[in-house]
Amino acid sequence: MVLMTGWLMVLFSNAFAEPGFSEVNNELFDKAHLKNITQPGTLTYKYKKESFVEDSREDTIKVHVSNIRNTGRSDLSFEFFTDKYKRPYEAMENQRGNGVFVLFLEFDVHEMKRLTGGEWRYFQRKLRWALAAGAEKKQVDIDYNGKKVKGTQYIVQPYINDPKNARYKLYASKYYIFTLSEDIPGEIYQVRTIVPDGDTWHEGEAALVDESITFESYKPE
Repeated sequence: MVLMTGWLMVLFSNAFAEPGFSEVNNELFDKAHLKNITQPGTLTYKYKKESFVEDSREDTIKVHVSNIRNTGRSDLSFEFFTDKYKRPYEAMENQRGNGVFVLFLEFDVHEMKRLTGGEWRYFQRKLRWALAAGAEKKQVDIDYNGKKVKGTQYIVQPYINDPKNARYKLYASKYYIFTLSEDIPGEIYQVRTIVPDGDTWHEGEAALVDESITFESYKPE
């Protein structure tokens, strides 16, 4: 279990971010994702893991938004997974960004450590550098409240050109896919990782591991 206080959360977010280096970096770390939430309430995300490497599972993540200020900043608290998988992250005050994706990345790099025996800071650093360098960008349609809304998708493969990736060959081609939309409350629609059975993967193809958090709903209090 990992306990992360608000100030540690800021440090961890900064550890991923390289401010100003790329569009995806700015969209994830500098943007005011919470500006389209005007009432206190709860963001709910569905976690899903389909894996041929180990057990598959599903879970939920809840982000409680409160104390909304005129500046667009809010206080956040988290229910990150349930039962034995629950991770006790502490609340964050005066936030403009939606921290759910940072928590998922924190979870991901520690999973990489567990699965490969490598150092989580190493995987964090490779992901940070990949986001700073930029990402493949796509415009996508998202189904929300019975209609299509516009979204933007950013795709990176942070380990593909790593000369050390032979040490974790199974995960060397891993994809990180970030989908955002200003029409989705909290703007983070989905964060998805794909471990392909080979060097490349395309939508609709089978994968060794397909893991994601996806926006389900925002329920005002």
